[in-house]
Amino acid sequence: MVNADLARTINSDEVQSVVKPIKKKVKRAPMKKNLLKNLNTMLKLNPYAKTARRMSLLAEAQRVKAKKEKLDKKRAQIPKEEAAAIKATGKAWYQTMISDSDYTEF
Repeated sequence: MVNADLARTINSDEVQSVVKPIKKKVKRAPMKKNLLKNLNTMLKLNPYAKTARRMSLLAEAQRVKAKKEKLDKKRAQIPKEEAAAIKATGKAWYQTMISDSDYTEF
């Protein structure tokens, strides 16, 4: 068999009528979306995700508010009388420690 005969055989009407047609359009798989980042895709699979996300955001806001209030309370200035009382208590404790110790050379 010669190459010319092979080409003629392949291109003949009898062979071409049986062969599948050429695929002109390539079908590609769609890009999958990350459910953790894409809210709409997550809601299609899990409708409760909207409520869960909202509850977590509200809980986070409450935690931030509570932490801010706690820090503001700790950072607030104490009155001078209270500070003086604390300082006096500390000095008294130090004096008792010195008097009770064996090392009185301080």
